[in-house]
Amino acid sequence: MTAETLPAVTGVVLAAGAGRRLGRPKADVELGGQRLVERAVSTLLAGGCAEVLAVLRPEQAGAAGARTVVNPDPDRGMGSSLRCALAELVCDQQSHACVVLLVDLVGVRPAEVAAVIERHRAGASIVAVRRAGQRSHPVLVSRRWYPELAAAAVGDQGGRDFFARRIADTSFLDYPDPLDDIDTADDLRRALAAQPSTGQAGGAS
Repeated sequence: MTAETLPAVTGVVLAAGAGRRLGRPKADVELGGQRLVERAVSTLLAGGCAEVLAVLRPEQAGAAGARTVVNPDPDRGMGSSLRCALAELVCDQQSHACVVLLVDLVGVRPAEVAAVIERHRAGASIVAVRRAGQRSHPVLVSRRWYPELAAAAVGDQGGRDFFARRIADTSFLDYPDPLDDIDTADDLRRALAAQPSTGQAGGAS
């Protein structure tokens, strides 16, 4: 099977949060001269996603390289953003599976996205990364699970209940180190300090 005939995997960036602890929406924060939402989009595309959906707040600008999905009520929590993305994917017959990534996980590398997609193409219908023994991102869910994942996505839980229920159906990729997110101003300062002098974004593969 050639690259052109492989089933399409769609990337999903959940980026509609208000960023209350940070004091501003995380999607619009710049790191290395690039908005976090566009950094996440670049990571998913470089990892092999055929297309990326960026779930954003109504007032936010779209993300370069992605199709925007507006969450009309983003303050209902991360689950509402995941449901918005899945509603789009259910209507898209080309989407065979989706890889979900949170906008503030700037340490995720394209190679990790590629590894998740490769595990799916080897036969796994649910794939998740574990870091230091804890489930993390990116995660992949095949089309057959979209309705169940959407039903479980409530409040700020996102897909947590779904993955807890389907742990026996999940293929895990293990990495030894935890992954920091950007929740506070201190987290952002640390992320900025860790940037290479060249300002390259999107992570190393």
